[in-house]
Amino acid sequence: MTLVERWGPGVSWVVGVGGRDLQEEVGARMTRLAVRALEADPATEVLVLVSKPPARAVAQSLLADLGRKPTVAALVGLDELLPAPGNVLQVATLEEAAAAAVGLLGAPAPRPGEGLAEPVRRAAGGLDPHRVAVRGLFSGGTLCYEAMVLLCRQLGPVYSNVPLRPGWATPAPDGAHVCLDLGDEEFTGGRPHPMLDPAARVEHIRREADDPSTAVILLDVVLGHGAHPDPAAVLAPVCADATSRSGGPVVVAYVLGTDADPQGLADQRGRLAEAGCLLAPTGARAALMSAALSRRQPTVAEARLR
Repeated sequence: MTLVERWGPGVSWVVGVGGRDLQEEVGARMTRLAVRALEADPATEVLVLVSKPPARAVAQSLLADLGRKPTVAALVGLDELLPAPGNVLQVATLEEAAAAAVGLLGAPAPRPGEGLAEPVRRAAGGLDPHRVAVRGLFSGGTLCYEAMVLLCRQLGPVYSNVPLRPGWATPAPDGAHVCLDLGDEEFTGGRPHPMLDPAARVEHIRREADDPSTAVILLDVVLGHGAHPDPAAVLAPVCADATSRSGGPVVVAYVLGTDADPQGLADQRGRLAEAGCLLAPTGARAALMSAALSRRQPTVAEARLR
């Protein structure tokens, strides 16, 4: 939504259906209702469907029923293309989905990877050579999945509390790449969601900075109504401590928001940059920048997503 707002003519409607809607037991009931409503809306020219890893049979059934309007489907974590009408484009990441949507609306093609290799090269130069692991600490589950899809292509297994494969579940081996969805129920029982309380990530950031194998601490910072009024105020000090250590880890951050958000997108990005964070233009690029730092190959940050 925020990338389409940034790159294109804007968004007519956004319908949240919940992270489990494309699971077998739900069967995409809310998604089907939302699709019918948006297909009937004259202000909606292109549909964009975003899902966490779906049940294959549910996704296949849903895709077969799309296509009355041009549709982009980002079924994150699904390894294969499924049969779909010709008017339906399947992609693997949110960046690809937004770029495809604005292209269908006639906007210029965005180039979010352009120019990222040089700041990654500078940051990699200060890393201790023993630091190679990527540690993602996410407040958004879909962003966590997207990052893992891209990281495992570049780095191999990525362990998680919401793993892409059963064998990659946490606890992870020492020195492994790890991405955690800290908004998952196991972390939010009895405490606020990390979008509401960024302090939930502070101890995780400190712990990863202290781990001599950590090369990159990868963060999403989500803005908007209902989110913390000033997440940078909480996260910037602990990020500054991590990035100020000689040979210590790089903090890569993606600030998800628009200029209309009450926290101020430019202000949040500016204070995180002052804290030494390497800022990414999209969540996908944050993952590729992290992989580039781990591999000490800066051009990975600018690589094509497919």
